[in-house]
Amino acid sequence: MAGPAEHDKLAIVAELAAARARLSATGEALRRSLDVTARAKENFQRHKPAWLSGAAIFGFVLSKLPSRKKTVFVEQTTGKVLGAAGKLGAIFSAAKFAMNFARPFFSDLAGGGLAEILRRFQRRGKPGEHDDTPRP
Repeated sequence: MAGPAEHDKLAIVAELAAARARLSATGEALRRSLDVTARAKENFQRHKPAWLSGAAIFGFVLSKLPSRKKTVFVEQTTGKVLGAAGKLGAIFSAAKFAMNFARPFFSDLAGGGLAEILRRFQRRGKPGEHDDTPRP
């Protein structure tokens, strides 16, 4: 004996099946639209002359751009040209001196900070379980 409740159940089941089918189709369309490599390959196969001519034009434009001008650094006292190695050597020497000078400060800072972090995250357990305090 099929009553109104049975009819409502069948309608809900049919509606759920239709919703699942729509969701599946939407998911498949989304999956296809997000597959960039497949779409790019397909687009290249369809429009090969346009892609090749665009690449040729792009390469031609890049070849006509002016080249970068080289900057030359000259030491003021001697008038000698400083190369990249000379500039980097001076920078690294200054950085090494600064780090040697500041090493005690950084080691104290790191040690204190590390100790504070360890104290903060130390496991709280029963007395004597994780630390050296004697048990009563």
